[in-house]
Amino acid sequence: MRLESRAISLLAVLTALPTALGYVLGPLTHSLNALLGLVPFLPVRFSLGFIPLVISTILARAYLGRGGAVIEGVLLAVTGVLLHPTQPAPILLLRDVLLGVGVEVSLIRSSDLGFSPLLLSSLLGGLASYLPYLLYASPLSNPLLIYSSWVILMSNKLLSALIGGYLAYLILRRLPTACQLGG
Repeated sequence: MRLESRAISLLAVLTALPTALGYVLGPLTHSLNALLGLVPFLPVRFSLGFIPLVISTILARAYLGRGGAVIEGVLLAVTGVLLHPTQPAPILLLRDVLLGVGVEVSLIRSSDLGFSPLLLSSLLGGLASYLPYLLYASPLSNPLLIYSSWVILMSNKLLSALIGGYLAYLILRRLPTACQLGG
């Protein structure tokens, strides 16, 4: 029973962190992107709020074992829809759940949570989380414009996912392994 309460507590903290950090990272993202928008034809935009989502999902998988990333993805989806409704609910729900599924699938056979597996998991989670955006794009209006914007926007999202994977690696490297709750 104690293990269950520790797991629930960890999930609650990991779910609350992206929400709390979002209040700082949201305005920072808007300011940074406004500055980048001053440079003509520069397609680089950041999604700094996505970084804590990736970190918390990877940490949930690392400390709760199999299924931890999916559970964290579901919790992030629910809190995202309730507390941060900046996008349509189906996109937010699918994005965060698919982030958890992507991280989980990439780490399913991995017992080592080193640099390469964590970066790969963040990359796969970022790719999976981008799928809901593709469902709502209409390639009929101007296919070349739509597909080029997909590539640009996806590369920006994947950059944020890789940053999140790297930060999760740094966090896991510094935290004691004795606090792991499951494998």
